[in-house]
Amino acid sequence: MYQATIKEAIEFEGIGLHTGEYSKIRLHPDDSYNGVRFFIKGEYIPANYKYVVNTRYSTDLGKGDKIIKTVEHLMAVLYALGIDNLVIEVLEGWEVPAMDGSGYLFYKNLKELIQKLDREKEVFEIKAPIAVKNCTAKIEALPCSRFIAEYVGSVEGLYKDYRVRFKGNAKELVFARTFCYDYQVETLRKAGLAKGGSLENAVVFGKDGKVYNSEGLRSKDEPIRHKLLDLIGDLSLLGKHIKGRIISYYGGHSLNYDFIKYLAGL
Repeated sequence: MYQATIKEAIEFEGIGLHTGEYSKIRLHPDDSYNGVRFFIKGEYIPANYKYVVNTRYSTDLGKGDKIIKTVEHLMAVLYALGIDNLVIEVLEGWEVPAMDGSGYLFYKNLKELIQKLDREKEVFEIKAPIAVKNCTAKIEALPCSRFIAEYVGSVEGLYKDYRVRFKGNAKELVFARTFCYDYQVETLRKAGLAKGGSLENAVVFGKDGKVYNSEGLRSKDEPIRHKLLDLIGDLSLLGKHIKGRIISYYGGHSLNYDFIKYLAGL
């Protein structure tokens, strides 16, 4: 497997999910083999777990007083497409644009721009079973000849312990939008989060499984697929292609981060 960048620069713009501010980013080709890096207000911030500054409802990167929020959806698409060398210039705002709440528009516009490079990917191989837990969730890693990621989760009123799996086909994953429950909205807003959230870029559920979005779900398991998208985006911050099977049981950004740090310490 060889590293890759993109053939030409491309821009994305829109509202930030949590800041509620207009955001614009420009992705530049890069063959320097420095990985994926954000460039914001004169500062490079590597897309690496060492620069994670927040995992509450999103994964944010920072260096000094420069922060870029909610990187996980874009990073998941880059990982799924095999793009591992890029400069992401932040032109406006402090957050990756939410787009439609999924990774689809990133995927749609990047999939034809992939440019292979001459150097092989750095690989991190899971050589023995491991697990990282917190009080409510667990992530397991098992040896495997390829990268496979799975997520097991629930949606109130719809299903419990539902499992989805990613084996390399990005189209099965990128369409899934971020979501929350109606009773969470006020709490999020009071915490200064989800300022840009709406039914245009998020799915909102009621406790009984009611979907507030008039168009309904894009698939029955859309929210679980989105949690898997989040997982892959966070895993990408290890900075290497993972060879192994990763299974998350009800994990979120904080546990994903703990898991990456554990892997990095092996």
